[in-house]
Amino acid sequence: MKNFGFKNAMVFLILSATVALAYQLPFLRFTFYDQFAAAYQLSNTQIGVLASALNLTYTFCYPIGGWMADRFSMRSMISTTLAAYAVLTFAFAMTTNFTALLIIHFLYGFFGIATLWSAYLKGIRNLANEDNQSKMFGGSEALRGVIQTLMGFAFLAIVGLAATPAAGMKVLFIFGAAVCALFFVLALLFLPKTDIKHETQAVVNETKYSVMDVLKNKGVWITILVIMFAYLTWAIGNAYMTTYTVQVLNISTTTASAIGIVRSYIIVLLAGVIGGFFMDKFTYKGKGFMIAFGAIAAALVALLFSAKVIAISIILTLVIAFIANIMKSTYWSIMDQAGIPVGMTGMATGIISFIAFIPDVFYGLICGKWLDDAKAAGDIATGFNQIFILLIICAILGIGSSLLLVKRTNDLKNSVSPELKAETTPVS
Repeated sequence: MKNFGFKNAMVFLILSATVALAYQLPFLRFTFYDQFAAAYQLSNTQIGVLASALNLTYTFCYPIGGWMADRFSMRSMISTTLAAYAVLTFAFAMTTNFTALLIIHFLYGFFGIATLWSAYLKGIRNLANEDNQSKMFGGSEALRGVIQTLMGFAFLAIVGLAATPAAGMKVLFIFGAAVCALFFVLALLFLPKTDIKHETQAVVNETKYSVMDVLKNKGVWITILVIMFAYLTWAIGNAYMTTYTVQVLNISTTTASAIGIVRSYIIVLLAGVIGGFFMDKFTYKGKGFMIAFGAIAAALVALLFSAKVIAISIILTLVIAFIANIMKSTYWSIMDQAGIPVGMTGMATGIISFIAFIPDVFYGLICGKWLDDAKAAGDIATGFNQIFILLIICAILGIGSSLLLVKRTNDLKNSVSPELKAETTPVS
């Protein structure tokens, strides 16, 4: 990573830490579900409402974030996010009023996406050159995993030492607010007032693009497809693999939780580092994704027939998680090879995220119904098999999307057609 000195390293740390905190603090209600419910005296339905408020706000804020990332500096966007999260998390610690908690989750959703997501992606992309995009995104994902692991152990210690769940959750959120405040100060000190521009990007970053420019770019739609299917394999697998090991493989909840920790933290770290180097080895990143999607499909087919051999099934769930995290940690690095100009990053990532993550809204309902129906019929394994078949379909569609990416990259390298030039040139 040429010219990646102390200042850029601090920018990298602050960007990764901000995303780590923003996507950990609102979800502590799941990590400490029972303690949270007891401390705030909430029902399962009320906790679900908080989750829906957050996810719905996320969805609608992706395009807003893309628009804002092109109009405000990375420093102002990241600093605003950290300041907002410090205030909101402190407020979280100070109230048990459900209406107040609902407002806090709506605001978590806004500041977690509108002022952060596209600004983060744009910042990480601008730190890299065309040869180390995957390493940079993968490294950021790995660093996020390290930070969330350290924070997770700190939260666990706080809750474990507390006299009551209410006291534990209060101190936990105050600690989280303090860490956000610390990184807010670091952001003011180390983030540049003007956005970082790699030497090969200094000119193209000045170009302004409209929404229509983004929508006309074929690479945007190919990127949407690759990210959508890679994200689904990660999200659905991450949501249901742990409970699969309990309900179908019949291992203890303690063992399942231990495996879940390996999946959520250690694998994320390893996949981020290894995935970055793996994807950057391919001249055509689409070929790397074709291999990854194909490997996941093969592992899922094996999992459909391995339930009687518990050890192999557990290994397969970890392999699937590892490959899915490789794709998740690097899929934003395909923007260069998809023909998305650097100057289009802010607007493009907002639109890509809005469309690619739409399945977040309904996959839980579909998979949940399959499991409920299977449980009612007395054969829970059938419900999980339906989920695995859905994942296999996603992997197959991912292979097709990756093939389109290879073709797109090849066309961009070998063609000087007016059509391709028009896609990367802003409308005047």
